Amino acid sequence: MQHDGQWPVSCTITPARHMKRSLLLLLCCLTTWGASAQSALVPALDANTLEIARRVVFPAFALFLLGYFVLAAIRMVLNYLLKRQILASVVSESVVERLLPGPQSEQNQVVKWVALLLSTGAGLTACSLYLPLGLHSVIILIFSTALGFLAYYLFLRQQVK
Repeated sequence: MQHDGQWPVSCTITPARHMKRSLLLLLCCLTTWGASAQSALVPALDANTLEIARRVVFPAFALFLLGYFVLAAIRMVLNYLLKRQILASVVSESVVERLLPGPQSEQNQVVKWVALLLSTGAGLTACSLYLPLGLHSVIILIFSTALGFLAYYLFLRQQVK
């Protein structure tokens, strides 16, 4: 086998070589960060960006969440009605349980979305109380969404007991 200047097939990365690559990547990232032309580390939240977000992005996201919640609720009701129809047609209950998802998993999905929508709505209400909008508004939304997930987690934990 002749060596024609290409990488050998059995090229392995040793821990020292991996460390060198990591440091080189870190150096490149820090160089580009230091060379940025922005005056502040926080991305600029000018009035135009906030206006576009307020008029387009937030309502679209809210409609998506609302639609997803409504579809999940409709799916839960239709699965219940289908299960009742199948049981009325004298099919064994084990077959029905295998065909349809359990009502508990569907109910948990609906509870999750209710908790997230309520916590996000509370976060948006809190953001409207502390104007002007800025980085603190993003932090308020993040914490309110985290509280919604915490409420859902506590609901699941309480349900297991």
